[in-house]
Amino acid sequence: MSDEPTATTESAPDDQQPQTHLEKLLLAGQADQEKAGEVIAAFLTEEVYFLSREQVGEETENVQPLLLQNRDGLPLIALFTHVSRIPNNYIDEAPFAVRVVGAAVIDNLEGAGMVVNPGHPIGFEIGPDGVDAIRRDFNPDGSASPAAGGEVPAEETGTPAEDSAEPASTDDAGRGQGPAA
Repeated sequence: MSDEPTATTESAPDDQQPQTHLEKLLLAGQADQEKAGEVIAAFLTEEVYFLSREQVGEETENVQPLLLQNRDGLPLIALFTHVSRIPNNYIDEAPFAVRVVGAAVIDNLEGAGMVVNPGHPIGFEIGPDGVDAIRRDFNPDGSASPAAGGEVPAEETGTPAEDSAEPASTDDAGRGQGPAA
């Protein structure tokens, strides 16, 4: 786990072009639902960032990531494929970007979904049930779990990130309390 102050997104080379290998796969998956399993497998092995209000180090026991809510009011952890994808209003709320491998997010996420690159066209959202399905259907190395029978249904892979996820304020336990004002 790595923690670093978040830089402004103003310096992004081209906001609409993929910045990482995972983003290239996300674009391919958006164009072809048959690639959904490949996208999830890559997510599990790639580094992503979540935001925290407090600095996080190797010794930190209780991490409070920034949570959002989708249109149905479900809590989602906001994840980013590159620091240039983090909107300034999120940085104002939680200024520390914590770098983790996607599998660590899935392993530790309980009762919440996730949204990768919220509000950006190169991203996706998966609800809590989808996170549970990933945990069931994939090994942390991205390979298919024997329970999955080698296939992951496309409907479990989520929706585009630009269609959902509003910022939510959080209480001290990190639970979403509704859209931020």
